[in-house]
Amino acid sequence: MFKIAVCEDEKDQRELIKDYLTKILDEINLSYEIITFSSGEELFENYPNDVDIFVLDILMDEINGMDIARKIREIDDKNVEIIFTTSLVDYIQEGYEVRAYRYLLKPLKYEDLKKHITSCINEISNRNKYILVDNKSSILKIKVNEITYIEIKKRDMTIYTTRGNYQIKSTMDKIEKDLENHNFYRCHKSFLVNMEYVDNIKQYIAKLENKEEVPISRHRFKDFKIKFFRSMGDKLC
Repeated sequence: MFKIAVCEDEKDQRELIKDYLTKILDEINLSYEIITFSSGEELFENYPNDVDIFVLDILMDEINGMDIARKIREIDDKNVEIIFTTSLVDYIQEGYEVRAYRYLLKPLKYEDLKKHITSCINEISNRNKYILVDNKSSILKIKVNEITYIEIKKRDMTIYTTRGNYQIKSTMDKIEKDLENHNFYRCHKSFLVNMEYVDNIKQYIAKLENKEEVPISRHRFKDFKIKFFRSMGDKLC
């Protein structure tokens, strides 16, 4: 059962979003539940468990969508996705703080919502995907979405993840192939970075959400900037 919660104070918009979501989820033949709230106060008085996606209007009275998102992140830091609907783009920078999946601009279009809800559902479905790596005496099972970056020195490879670091013997070509269908970029001959964790970039450095820094080689910096801004642009529709 896939669960989506919609928080929108305008009744017409709330019903429109619910109707759009119902049509989208019926088309992709997914078992689902859609719950709606007319305010942040109502949402937190009846906080739903096991929500996969929150669709939040940013401009609401009392508790606005951005404040709702901050509280949601306090409750569930990693397992839920947040999509904002808004008529303004002023809050995009704040959205990085709560790791918003997308911004959908009003007036909301069905095809835009379908594109990004479908993409979000696919990413959630991919969360349990993992790679297997040989660690001499054992085989390690590492979730792809938990890998922040990978570093190699000769054949000594370190896989950095949100749960800890792993040292193995491998080659960058092999690990890059294992991750080719995911959002990783070879930013340096010795580094492979998960673009989902890149917070910002400066000259020849990628700064990650956890404050770590990953070098970007001089000849790959232009392509890296393009990929980074394209990734950020995809989050604003």
